[in-house]
Amino acid sequence: MHALLQVWRMTCYEWFDAVRSRRVLVALLLYMAAAACTMHWSISILGNLETQLADILQLPQSSRTGVISTTLWKSKRFQDIMSHMVQNGSVYRDIFGNHPVELIYAWLLFFYMPMLVVLVTANRIPEEVGSGSVRYVMFRSTRGAWVLGKFFGQLSLIALAVLCSGVCAYLVALIRLGRHVPPGILLNMLVWAAKAWVYSVPFAGLVMGLSLFTKSSGKSTIIGLLAILACFVMTVMAVHFSAYTGWRSFLPYLAAVLPTDYEMLMWRKSFIPLATGAATLISLGFFYLGIGYFFFRKRDC
Repeated sequence: MHALLQVWRMTCYEWFDAVRSRRVLVALLLYMAAAACTMHWSISILGNLETQLADILQLPQSSRTGVISTTLWKSKRFQDIMSHMVQNGSVYRDIFGNHPVELIYAWLLFFYMPMLVVLVTANRIPEEVGSGSVRYVMFRSTRGAWVLGKFFGQLSLIALAVLCSGVCAYLVALIRLGRHVPPGILLNMLVWAAKAWVYSVPFAGLVMGLSLFTKSSGKSTIIGLLAILACFVMTVMAVHFSAYTGWRSFLPYLAAVLPTDYEMLMWRKSFIPLATGAATLISLGFFYLGIGYFFFRKRDC
């Protein structure tokens, strides 16, 4: 119980420090700006798609983006395009009928989420270890509670930022699409934001776990970016070499411990695959952080 209380105090202090230093404001603006740009680009992309598909499918032209989006799913050609892009039958069935703007927004949200996690979390531990201020905290708390408090504080900050970004994306859609905004798109945006937050947990654990090895904020950011890039590269390699033998046959097993391998599970609507993906991603977050803490626990600060 005392350990949990220490973690809670460290988490609250992380929030207090974020508010005092205005880092929370920077994180909110960063996520909201990314969401606004993402939604704006999504609607622009949809407008171009509508114009082209209306000509190909001989659908009625419209001067307003989003008017014929609900009819696109009725086109066999559009269904084939989406099926080819997803390349997963279960995911395709779950997203079938969703508004195209929403799907483009979700795809871009999942794409840039890891990079935003690096920008927000990479320097939190090194800047205190490098300045030596962590030594004063260790008199009142254990290293484990301090690391977990940092981790939970950053996760809760990201959760607030990503939910605000969902609302911001809805407002942009409302401005751009007007009365053609689907009634339930706000709820859908918040659901996608929540799923993206779960997807960010292992990346936060990976970045903060690696940051425990250095005292330099700059090096921690670079290492975090390289680690995320390596995750995507290894996932692509695992898919490409899945049918090979020899040493390359071990790549699919390596991909099983990478968060990118479970992204498609967060696109599902069915409870079991969605819960399995969420539990795996959260577990990976603590696993990565735990590896970093294993080496940090006896390191001289």
